[in-house]
Amino acid sequence: MYDTDGHELCLIDSGIKSLLNVPIRPNLQVINLHSNFIQRIENLQNLYQLKHLDLSSNQLTYIEGLEGLDSLRTLNLSCNFLSDVRGLAGLRSLVKLNLSHNQIEDVSGFKSLHGSDYRLTHLELHGNKLVSRKHVIQCLSGCVNLRQLTLDVDNTPNPLCNHSEYRQEILTGLPQIQSLDNVGRDGISSAKKEVLADIPGLEEYIDYLLSNGNSIASESSQSGGLDVITPKTDQALQYFKQRGITTSSDTSSICQSEPELDRSLPKQEKNSDSRLEKLEEQLHQLIQLQTAKVQNKSVVSSSDYNDLSDTRQSNVSRLEAERDIQTEDSDTGSRSNSKERKGRKSRKSRIPSYRKSTAASRAHKDGFKKDSGEASVDTSDSQKQPSAYMVEDKSQREDAKSTYVNLMKELEEERERRWKSEQASMKLVDHIKKLQIKVKDGDNLKDTAIEATSRLKQNLTNEREVKLRLQDEVDNLKEQVKAMTQHLSVAKETEDSYKKSLKSLEEVASKMEREKLQQQTHEQKKINDANMKSAALQRETELLRSMVDKQKSQIHQLQDLLANREQQHREELKKYFSPDSQELKEHIDIEVKRSNKDFICEIKNQQEKIDQISKQYSELEDEFRLALQIEASRFNELKEAYQSCSEENAENKQALLAAHRKDEKSSQMLNELTAFVKEQKGRITELSKSKQEQSSEYKSRLQSLEEYEDEARRKLVQLELLKKDKTKLLAQVEAQDSVISGLKAERKLWGHELAQQGASLAQDRGRLEAKIESFNSEIVILKKSLNKETDALKIKSKMLEDQTETIRKLKEGLVERDEEIKKAREEALKTQRSLEEQLNEERAGSQDVQERLDTLRERKDDLKHQVADLESELEESKKAHSILNNKWKEKSQLIGELEKQVQQMKDNWENKEKKLTQERNKAVEAASTAIEKLRSVDDSFRKQLEAKESSHQEEINRLEHEKQAELDQAYQKVYEVEEEMRELLRDQDASKKATEEKVKRLTKALGDLQSDLL
Repeated sequence: MYDTDGHELCLIDSGIKSLLNVPIRPNLQVINLHSNFIQRIENLQNLYQLKHLDLSSNQLTYIEGLEGLDSLRTLNLSCNFLSDVRGLAGLRSLVKLNLSHNQIEDVSGFKSLHGSDYRLTHLELHGNKLVSRKHVIQCLSGCVNLRQLTLDVDNTPNPLCNHSEYRQEILTGLPQIQSLDNVGRDGISSAKKEVLADIPGLEEYIDYLLSNGNSIASESSQSGGLDVITPKTDQALQYFKQRGITTSSDTSSICQSEPELDRSLPKQEKNSDSRLEKLEEQLHQLIQLQTAKVQNKSVVSSSDYNDLSDTRQSNVSRLEAERDIQTEDSDTGSRSNSKERKGRKSRKSRIPSYRKSTAASRAHKDGFKKDSGEASVDTSDSQKQPSAYMVEDKSQREDAKSTYVNLMKELEEERERRWKSEQASMKLVDHIKKLQIKVKDGDNLKDTAIEATSRLKQNLTNEREVKLRLQDEVDNLKEQVKAMTQHLSVAKETEDSYKKSLKSLEEVASKMEREKLQQQTHEQKKINDANMKSAALQRETELLRSMVDKQKSQIHQLQDLLANREQQHREELKKYFSPDSQELKEHIDIEVKRSNKDFICEIKNQQEKIDQISKQYSELEDEFRLALQIEASRFNELKEAYQSCSEENAENKQALLAAHRKDEKSSQMLNELTAFVKEQKGRITELSKSKQEQSSEYKSRLQSLEEYEDEARRKLVQLELLKKDKTKLLAQVEAQDSVISGLKAERKLWGHELAQQGASLAQDRGRLEAKIESFNSEIVILKKSLNKETDALKIKSKMLEDQTETIRKLKEGLVERDEEIKKAREEALKTQRSLEEQLNEERAGSQDVQERLDTLRERKDDLKHQVADLESELEESKKAHSILNNKWKEKSQLIGELEKQVQQMKDNWENKEKKLTQERNKAVEAASTAIEKLRSVDDSFRKQLEAKESSHQEEINRLEHEKQAELDQAYQKVYEVEEEMRELLRDQDASKKATEEKVKRLTKALGDLQSDLL
């Protein structure tokens, strides 16, 4: 299975035995060959863009052929026959490695991944044969970025996991690990964390999900963009974009073919300047069309007199066929621009298809083509359309067929009714002819009745035309207002999300700044305390040295005293005893030996204490030197970090300036859009005024019609009186010749009147066709304006996306720029204020639009009530005038034909309006479903972001606790050293006192000896 973009290769359980048989392209980013029979890794040297490789459940025995995969991030080699780890030295971008369920006994290959250049953070080794804990610690200690290690999951441990102290030894030997076997250092079980860049579906939202303290995210942001393949999310987004494009193109011109849609797609991707120019051109066209519309209302087309005579002489079926052909010609003339009907044969029926029912197809007036070759192209193009589109087309075709069948049934019923009415009218006409022969005074009544009926019919047709036009205008305005409100709501939601992200970023930045300041103050206090303690220790060592020197001088003095006293004693002995006496010599030797032994022991004890003190002093000096070196290295690191932060701060300032410029451009675009909306509001007010004027005209016309009705009733009373005078008129046989001549003259007058009525009907028909064409052109122009408004809103969304990119850059800068964060926060606050001002402006504009919409709705309701009243009155007038229509044969035929044509036009308009409303509702539902899907995806992403932030906060708290514990340990060590020094001083004092007591004893003993000798 290949993906549509060509970046993914998925051949799961395909029976592949060698990678040489796999069609590998150099632009692949994801390869999934799970559950095959591959025995060797090969043919992957040129895949420099490969990021995800899955070779699990194969027959691999050793790792090789991965040296050239510089971009590889995840590698899955689980469920194979691997016995050792090697061949991973070139995978510097590798983040996640799965070697579970193999036969691995030796992991010395991980020594090639030591150092900060390698990014390995997740390692899974459960289900293997690892025995030695020391071997694992030795091989993984150099993996600096390793955070999660798995050796025992789901009852698939290694042999080394059976030891009771296994967990403690691994965690102490590998201090960089945060989670062992999905359990943190604090003993709380943590869910299996995935690397955000390696989760499919987060390619377009990775910038919003990166945590500030996540080391992996910072490294991935430093290395470049996170081009992770997310096929499912990409397909969903592409489907949503295509639906948005198809809905916009359907509202404008659904009749366009697929090649024309493919050409219109790149046109939508032009820059904002060209779109603004198109907007201006479209506004100019709208103004011109309004002026042309006003002019067309005053123009009345003329037609030939012979058409009416032909229609009178032909029968009912012939009239219906010609009407069908005429309506078909008008439909084809208005729909000739659609390429969906190129290969279809011309039919006399009026079956509306999915392509015919669009407003754009009715606006064009090109010729109707019947080429069979183009029909084959059309069918091939229609086969390439998506399945959902074909299903909709079929359903609409079925609906159209059902409506057509119903219309044909109604036509047949109407024909029967007309035939019956014609038969009745024939009888009535015969009766009236008899009356006309005998009645001469009825000529005036006939003329007035004919004029009244013609005027009533003209008024009815005019009112129907005006009603249809008003309904079309109201529907168009509703659609425009709905589209604008939807776009405004989407823009508000996006801006709210951006506000929330900015607030969260500011809070995180303030927290990080506070923590940094606290850490700096704490470290400064530590340094000061250490300096004070070192000074105190130096003083104590100096005191100890002075004490030792004093003790040495005292010992020398004691030795001198002993020598002097020995000499004095010898001199005294010489005086009293002879030195050659044996007893004296023995006694003296014994005493000398005893004193020498005591003295030697005392000197040894003193020397041992001095050695111990000197060792402790040297150890303290070494510790102080190490502390000074560490502080110097920290100071250098802080200095380098400060320089890098200052440089990046300058770059951030430039990026913020660019963002401000983009914001200014977006504000200009918003101002232009608001101006355009205000112009449309003015036009809507003008239309409402014109509608009010028309309603007043309708009322005046209705009053005149009521007057005509009263006159007609009076004339009917007169006719009844004439019937009573029938007997009198029968006696007047002599006046028949004059009556016949009068009838002939009257026949001529009827012919002239019929000719005039045919001309007026032709003029009415031309007027109706001109109005239909003008309405179609207005609909096309309004839909084009809607498309351009959608383009402008897309430009705005792109600008907002640019703003999100700048925000993402600021977010990445916040991780590394601790000291310069205050300036960035102030600038972000400025941008936020500007965005809030823009939002307030847009809200004010939307409130105005909403108020005007409410007024329009109220006016629409009033118009509906007025139209309902007019319809009821018209129905009453129809009932009153049906009697007159039945009396006059020729007038009834002409009026029947006119009513048929008007009814057909009305039915066509109603069907087309229904189909347009159905298509619009479907498009709105599709857009709402797509928006709901995006909202659900955004909610899931926000939840993941919150989880990441909470975990990051927990890590920070844990680090603080660890640092505090280390400080407490250091303080404890210092306190222990001080106690040891105090104990040494106490021992020295005690030894000093003991030596003094011994010296006193010696002096006493010598004094006793002297006294005894004396």
